[in-house]
Amino acid sequence: MIAPYCGSLIGLVLAVSLSMTTVEFIEMQQLPVEALRARFKLPASCDPTVTALTTDPSANRMMVAVECRPKPASTTSDSTPARR
Repeated sequence: MIAPYCGSLIGLVLAVSLSMTTVEFIEMQQLPVEALRARFKLPASCDPTVTALTTDPSANRMMVAVECRPKPASTTSDSTPARR
């Protein structure tokens, strides 16, 4: 018997793939995170990544994945549990 999942979903990954030229990909990859968020209308909580899905160097167009992952939680010394 498989136990049902009773936990909460901590983060959701949103992704989209699109076709673009190599030049467009290079330009997009050089954008700062804030510009990527604006271009794809992503929320401020998103940490976008851009990945080329085509590995053929002679390809004029390529499929590109844009993933939106939740920003990692910031860690501070206050959140570290004390040793006993």
